[in-house]
Parts: sequence; C-alpha cells; structure tokens
Amino acid sequence: MPATGFLDNFSSSFHTLMEFFRTGGWFIAPIVVCWFISIFVIIWKALDLRRRLIIPPELAAELENVSSVLKQGRFPALQKYLQTDPSVLARICRAAINPHHATPEAATRSAETTAREEISHLERGIPVLEIIFTIAPMLGLIGTVSGLVSIFSSLGTTTAQTPEQARQIALGIAEAMNTTIAGLVVAVPALIAQVLYSRHLERLALRLSTLVSTFLDTCWSQATHDASSPK
Repeated sequence: MPATGFLDNFSSSFHTLMEFFRTGGWFIAPIVVCWFISIFVIIWKALDLRRRLIIPPELAAELENVSSVLKQGRFPALQKYLQTDPSVLARICRAAINPHHATPEAATRSAETTAREEISHLERGIPVLEIIFTIAPMLGLIGTVSGLVSIFSSLGTTTAQTPEQARQIALGIAEAMNTTIAGLVVAVPALIAQVLYSRHLERLALRLSTLVSTFLDTCWSQATHDASSPK
C-alpha cells in the first residue's frame, strides 16, 4: 500500500535524523537553535520586504507624474491619500510635504531623516542572518574538534584495539562530521538570504530616493512658479 510505504519511509528518515542529532554531540543543539532562528527570520523578512508594502505601484505612478497631478488639480486628493496610506513611501512623503517646511532644503532634510529611519527599521533581522552564517560553521568546527579529541583520547586509553575503543572512534568521527555538516547546512541558506535581502533593500532605498526627489523637485518648482506669477 502507498500509505504503508510512505509511513515506513518517514519512520526511517525520522530515525536517521534523530541518529544524526544523537551522534552529533552537544554542539548540535546550538546549531539547531540557529537553524530555527534563521528560518523564522527568512520567512519574516520575505513578508516584511514585499515591494508592494513599501512602494505601492499606484502611489509610485502618481509621484512619477506629479506634474500632471498638479496641473489637473488633484494634489489635494494625493495629499489625503498620503495621510492615510501606511506604506514607507507615503510616510516619507508626508514628512517631506509638512507645511512647517519653509524651504526646499528643510523639506529635503526631513525626507532624508525619515528615509534613514524607515530603512533602519526595514533592516531589522538581516544582521541576525549575518551572525548566524558566521557562527554556525564555527560551532560546527568546535564540534569537529570535540569529536577529534574524543578519538584521540580513546586511542590513548589502551594499546589494544578493543570493540569499545572502535566504538568510541566511530562516535567521535560521527560527531566531527555531523556537526561540520550541520553548521554548513545552516550557514549557507542564511548567507544567501542575507545577501539577497540586503541587495533588495538597496534597490528599494534607491527607488524611494528617486521617487521622493522627483516629487519634491516638482512640488517646489510649481510652488516657486506660482509665487512668481503675476496675480
């Protein structure tokens, strides 16, 4: 029966996994903790760094064509949208068009400060991946050294080759190899995720800077033009 075969395979795989953890020694435990943390952070940042939540396409299109928005008299509607939209782009724009800004330089400084705060907020969790891909192989290396110490200590206990000595050597080799493998298995996905998320965040920051700069330049140019036009 397919179900019976599946259960047998699952039981065999589970037993192999438990044996892997058992023979890996104490240093497997922190590596497993690192693995759970990395999986949680990877999923969390995949959801947190969704482009639509940071730069909504509809708002980006409005900001790219803000000159048309101004000419058509739709700027008040855009302001209202910016006040209610929860995206990062909207929060930066709200800071930029604060009525207390008397000069373009003040508006630019406010936008830059808010953008730095938002990017710092989005970076949360990414340094954790960097820590994990750094320490996981080290933990594996410590486990390897621990296993080698077990091997050499068992070799030095007696000059005769006994079954118990052979067993200790085998366990020491298993601990050394298992912790090394486990450390690398945890480190590689964490490294890949850290690089991908960092590059993605850099692209988002560049896109935010472009949109907000275009928005501010157009708004202040229009305001200057209106102020200089004869009444």
